[in-house]
Amino acid sequence: MMIPGFDFTQSLRELLEQVPVGMVTTPMHLAHALGDPVARRAVIEVIREKALDVDKVTSEPTGSVFSYFRSDQPLRRLTALQERRAEKAVMEDDFSEEGIVAGVDVTYRRDRAFAACVVMDGDMKVLEISSEVSTVRFPYIPGYLSFREGPAAEAVMKAIDGYDVLMVNGHGTAHPRRCGLATYLGIRLEKPTVGVAGGLLVGEAENGRSAMSRVIHDGVEVGAEIAREGHAPIYVSPGHRVSMASSVEIVVRMLGDGRLPEPLRLAHIEANRIGKIRSVKEG
Repeated sequence: MMIPGFDFTQSLRELLEQVPVGMVTTPMHLAHALGDPVARRAVIEVIREKALDVDKVTSEPTGSVFSYFRSDQPLRRLTALQERRAEKAVMEDDFSEEGIVAGVDVTYRRDRAFAACVVMDGDMKVLEISSEVSTVRFPYIPGYLSFREGPAAEAVMKAIDGYDVLMVNGHGTAHPRRCGLATYLGIRLEKPTVGVAGGLLVGEAENGRSAMSRVIHDGVEVGAEIAREGHAPIYVSPGHRVSMASSVEIVVRMLGDGRLPEPLRLAHIEANRIGKIRSVKEG
């Protein structure tokens, strides 16, 4: 999955080249020029990691601050893409009920992404494990996880076909534009998907003391909070071709002793294992 016409680091470099000699700019001004103020933290991290004209950026300006950037605000193109994908999402059940569930997760080490998929049957028996290593080309920005993890997750899933529903470590409809990683992947792969996340991007649970609570955003049910004794809550939302009720049922059915449902828990363990092995081999 290619990000249409958008190299985050190169875009930052081009913006910094516009800052006149003797002037500085701020991470927030750069984030606005990229199209979304939520990218401020990512701007700071990428500038530090890539050493991009750090002398031109300050968080506490004392002189002339430059803000008149020429930019097509590329993050707005990505939000528009998410909105178009959200319109294609199907929130009704459209999958086999044989009970074969896959889980995909991605972990990181420096500029490498390690994706793993674990496929399990209804008896929690592991049927298949696959992994993939790729280069990270996009920073973490809240609401834009699809463009960071999507390429790695999609690559590992292309080798696997024998599953009914795919669990994704991320959100589905519980997203500012109703298109989290689970929705994006479901449409890209044309597969039923369910999002399972450790925190909320939008909305709030109706009753935090219940074992099961609806998550509401702007008056709309976008997900569910599942709370169990001994574990922090998890948040479930449909991605594509799975209803809200079935999303919750599938996740609850695949829960074991860990916080995450077993396919995702084991995929996370496998992704970390592959990452450690590759790191040792590469010194």
